[in-house]
Amino acid sequence: MSATLDKTTVRHSTVLHIALWTMLPIFGALVGLVLSRVPSWLAALAWFPNQDKITELADVIGFKVALVVAIVGLLAGCLLAVMAYDHIVSVTVDDQNVTIRRSDEVTILSAAEVNCVFVDEGHLVLLGSVSEELARERTGLSLDALEVAFTSHGYSWRGRDPHADSFTRWIDGASGLSQDANAILRARQDAMDSGDSEDQRELRSELARHRIVVRDSGKRQYWRPLNCN
Repeated sequence: MSATLDKTTVRHSTVLHIALWTMLPIFGALVGLVLSRVPSWLAALAWFPNQDKITELADVIGFKVALVVAIVGLLAGCLLAVMAYDHIVSVTVDDQNVTIRRSDEVTILSAAEVNCVFVDEGHLVLLGSVSEELARERTGLSLDALEVAFTSHGYSWRGRDPHADSFTRWIDGASGLSQDANAILRARQDAMDSGDSEDQRELRSELARHRIVVRDSGKRQYWRPLNCN
């Protein structure tokens, strides 16, 4: 966490970035080396089928081939490190605004919009004046650092979701929901089952237009209407 007189930024430590750019490439290179040695190990097992072909392959794989495979593994590790940045979030708070950055996405909320802030199962959540979710981001950031950042700039920090008891588990065709909301929740359940996180995010926003807030617990969806007290 870094702070100036007018703003506070909560981000992941330098250690994480160093780890991403050292451990993942090294791991990738090691995997490449191990894979290059597999034919030799199999050739030593007399009971393993296709010994002639495996022995020929083991003879072909020399130092140069092993080096190439290791380099490919290293590059794959670097690619994973780049992809990991899609999930790294930083939060900057001042008296006027909250800025949430994730990869190329930037969300800016004015302090006047934010009614309260809390963390729900690893997600930073900001609620508006009628209990709508202004933002929900999985951050992996320090809970204490986030609390200090928000409270030091006058935001209302809650230890838990103040509307947690208002959520109801979604069952297809549940009463209290419009046909459209049920259809969106049905589609979102399909996205959850298939692991399509981007579609889940988009459908969460679509539910917000129908004045429905949704939260997840495993593969289950729970919902509540706005204006809960």
